[in-house]
Amino acid sequence: MSDAPRAEATVALAAEPAGPWRLAWRRLRRNRAALFALGVLTILTVIALGAPLWAPYDYARQFQGAERVPPGWSGEVRDAANGDMRASRHWLGTDDNGRDTLSRIVYGARVSLLVGILATLVSLVLGVAVGLVAGFHGGWLDAALMRVTDTVYAFPSVLLAVAITAVFDRPSLWVVFLALGLVGWTGIARLVRSQVLTVKTLDYITAARAMGAGSARILVRHVLPNCLGPIVVAGTLALGGNILGEAGLSFLGLGVQEPYPSWGGMLANARQNYQYYWWLAVFPGAAIVITVLAFNLFGDGLRDALDPRARR
Repeated sequence: MSDAPRAEATVALAAEPAGPWRLAWRRLRRNRAALFALGVLTILTVIALGAPLWAPYDYARQFQGAERVPPGWSGEVRDAANGDMRASRHWLGTDDNGRDTLSRIVYGARVSLLVGILATLVSLVLGVAVGLVAGFHGGWLDAALMRVTDTVYAFPSVLLAVAITAVFDRPSLWVVFLALGLVGWTGIARLVRSQVLTVKTLDYITAARAMGAGSARILVRHVLPNCLGPIVVAGTLALGGNILGEAGLSFLGLGVQEPYPSWGGMLANARQNYQYYWWLAVFPGAAIVITVLAFNLFGDGLRDALDPRARR
């Protein structure tokens, strides 16, 4: 008899419906492409965080006599720092200055992921704030904010990012993520506004107003949590775009400056001799493609998982 209440409680817990985030995780686990992309992104994050541990050499270290050697080369070289002769192996070859390509790609992952994350955070803060206020209050405030959004959206994103970086005397990592963040918020603002226009007409919003809740409380406690799904998906997809944008700015010489490595900067350095030294362009280009593709695949899987109409 003592086991009957326990059995009833177990049945009740089993019958309790799962929350939306738990259901989304179940759907995401069935998406093999998204899980593979998540694994790739996890590995890239570990590599970026532990770059000094994984890189064979320092990113700025030069080896005299080993300039532009092909992948897998090994031999005796002279260290430019102290002039000593020592054996070295370069799994992905070296660049024009005798710097190890693998080490520079590993350190470049820090730049790409950091810029992607920071620029996306800036875009999310601006886009979510504009979308929430415009969609919830409506009227002239909605019209004014959306006209500003349309004006920024009308500019070519690359040209606007170049104009922002040109304002500063010396491009740097912080200038790049700020420029990309100020460019990429318009799509997020439109998305959030469309979600708010739907959510604010629901019954629980009317009930909150009837109970005397203010606009700020309703926005933060009721409207924003019900828009988190699309916001998370938009942020994940924006990460890949910002990484690609950082590579483009660095390729134009407006991103991270030498000697610190950037995948886009490595491509720019390789554009003169890539016909003869293919590894100078192939490996950093492959790193960009793999990273952006992983973010896009994971974002697509996350979008399908958070869609309540997704097939179970």
